[in-house]
Amino acid sequence: MESTVLNVNNLKVGFWSDKELFYAVQDVSFSLQRGKTLGIVGESGCGKSVTCLSMLKLLSERNTKIDDESSVKIHDRELTEVSKKEMCRIRGNEIAMIFQDSMTSLNPVMTIEKQMMEPFIIHQNMKKKQARQKALEMLKKVGIPSPEAKMKQYPHQLSGGQRQRIMIAMALSCKPSLLICDEPTTALDVTIQAQILKLINRLKYEMNSSVLLITHDMGVISEMADNVIVMYAGKIVEYTSVNDLFKNPLHPYTVGLMKSIPDIDSDSEEELEVIPGSVPMLYELPEGCFFAPRCKYAKDLCHKKCPAMIDADNGHLVRCWKYHEEWKKEDK
Repeated sequence: MESTVLNVNNLKVGFWSDKELFYAVQDVSFSLQRGKTLGIVGESGCGKSVTCLSMLKLLSERNTKIDDESSVKIHDRELTEVSKKEMCRIRGNEIAMIFQDSMTSLNPVMTIEKQMMEPFIIHQNMKKKQARQKALEMLKKVGIPSPEAKMKQYPHQLSGGQRQRIMIAMALSCKPSLLICDEPTTALDVTIQAQILKLINRLKYEMNSSVLLITHDMGVISEMADNVIVMYAGKIVEYTSVNDLFKNPLHPYTVGLMKSIPDIDSDSEEELEVIPGSVPMLYELPEGCFFAPRCKYAKDLCHKKCPAMIDADNGHLVRCWKYHEEWKKEDK
């Protein structure tokens, strides 16, 4: 039986603005098993990154509120209740994160050697000599050419692909149970993207880690993920296996995302479909289903009340009135 590495339940995250609280993430629940990859996909501003940053307590406490009923567990340990000191030990040791911009993630005034040695010294209590050797081993493992020379260089002296490989090496230094990848290939060209994704997959299997992959690229999801979460305006609207999602997308938003992907094998000269409108701002979220103003199937019911997640087909979860009994009653 597969062990559960991460379990998130009823995660709700809001931001304070002029004494008013606006929720960026609401009612987010999912689990991730060891050795599996869970993809989170959606447009910019849908809450993907906020979900992961709140799990790691990397959001400012001054203007952020995580609801008291929210639960985030790593190996059954409740992260919402741990101290700052304990959270610092967990970050990097049990959970690691790769950010989308390697240039701003790496310290520009520190050599690669110093930055690579840090995780081993802080989390593994190694001496400098041993930490340097381990850092060198990790650079070789992620395919950095001339690793000894690269150790002496600064981030600006490396290419984008090399910096991202170094970020992966640092993240996996302490063999974390969970690796969070926040759009790790955004700033890279297509060939380097493929190399980075292949590297993440290989290291995941070698270290038996789990991966939480944030992206807006459905192609990356199809290649990397076992299961997929589709988010819209801070809520999960669909949650299923990657095969089911591509074979039978259920939510109108997911269908719209699929139809907006160019198909190189298609002979049709029709223009790509576009989802009308844009993701609503936090201060103007609609009363009912958040997607209703952009949905061509929306009825009065959709504008009045937000639907709950429902199992529409053998574990294929969807948040849409079309799959509830109330939808059929309104047709009568």
